[in-house]
Amino acid sequence: MTFQKSPLAIALLATLSFPAWAEDDHGHDNDAAPAKSESHADESHDDHDDHDAHEEEEETAHNHEAEHGEHDDEEAALELTEEQQKMLNLQVITLQPDADATRTLTVPAEIISNQYRTWVVPVRIDSQVQSRSATLGQHMEKGEAIATLFSPAMAQLQSDLQVAADGWRRVKNLGRRAVGNQRYLDAQSQYQSLRARARGYGLSDDAITDIEAGKSEKGIYTLTAPDEGLVLEDAFQQGQWLTAGSALVTLVDESELWAEAALPPSPGLQIATGTPARVIVGDTSVEGQVIQSGHRLNPVTRTLSVRVAVPNAGHLLHPGMFADVALSLSAPENALTVPEEALTRSADGDWQLFVEEEPGHYKPVEIQLNGQLANRRIVTGMEPGTRVVTRGAFFLASEMAKSGFDIHNH
Repeated sequence: MTFQKSPLAIALLATLSFPAWAEDDHGHDNDAAPAKSESHADESHDDHDDHDAHEEEEETAHNHEAEHGEHDDEEAALELTEEQQKMLNLQVITLQPDADATRTLTVPAEIISNQYRTWVVPVRIDSQVQSRSATLGQHMEKGEAIATLFSPAMAQLQSDLQVAADGWRRVKNLGRRAVGNQRYLDAQSQYQSLRARARGYGLSDDAITDIEAGKSEKGIYTLTAPDEGLVLEDAFQQGQWLTAGSALVTLVDESELWAEAALPPSPGLQIATGTPARVIVGDTSVEGQVIQSGHRLNPVTRTLSVRVAVPNAGHLLHPGMFADVALSLSAPENALTVPEEALTRSADGDWQLFVEEEPGHYKPVEIQLNGQLANRRIVTGMEPGTRVVTRGAFFLASEMAKSGFDIHNH
């Protein structure tokens, strides 16, 4: 059918079609609102998704940290198979208190002369050295000549002693009844006094006998060694005038020397007389014992002096040598000890032991050393009954170092 395009028809069509346009516009507005709402919902959903993602990241990070912590805990211990343990010949001991343990304290020392076996031979009266018989380092026997000297005072003594000796012999031969009691006592007293003075001047009995017999040269006398010893000092020269009291030589018996040890100040540290000690000089080691222990610190070095008597058979040691003294002391009560091979160093340089938590699982634990035994060390920081690795500890420490693991998780 064909419609004629008249003005009335056009108007009618426009009227009929307007509600549809209005409805379309309204519908457009309605469609826009839901779209806007939907957009807002989408934005809220995106925010929620972002929040969920953030929480998920935090949870993942937390889980990663937990896993990392668990990984560190796992790395804190080494695990070996039974075959590896056998291959390493791994040995484990159980720490038990050692009631009879002794520890070794090693301190520096100096070898000195035995002052109880040292003699200073002085000049007793003003004298001039005529000749010398002793030389530095010479080993002298008792009574052996040291030096010959001259002294006017000795000449006077020799004359007086010779006269007194002759007078005493005559009086003694005549007898107390013949000469009278007073003369007898005077002669005896004068002779004995001069003889004692001669001894005080350092003359030997043989030299005094020669004086009494008139066989000595006036003013000349010889000083001799009072005992066996080594000439340690001789500060005199021939022709030198020496005043009374001047040291001629110093003799020392080197069959036994002393080691003067210097101990650090430590409250409660007591070194008893008779404590065994080992004196070490280079490759030479000599057993001795403590004979004196000081009770006052040296004001300069702030150390405590301990004196050790050292037998010196074969004269291996000499005064002036530096040494180490290893003192054997009682260990602390119920001390825990481990062999040297059980000790290793941690990543930060501290001493450590590897504890067997269970067969095949070994964990490093830092400890403190509290002394040394003959071939063991006293440790603190462990409980009795703990099982620790001895042989094979070095391998475990090496494996720990290769992994770069730090037991402090720094």
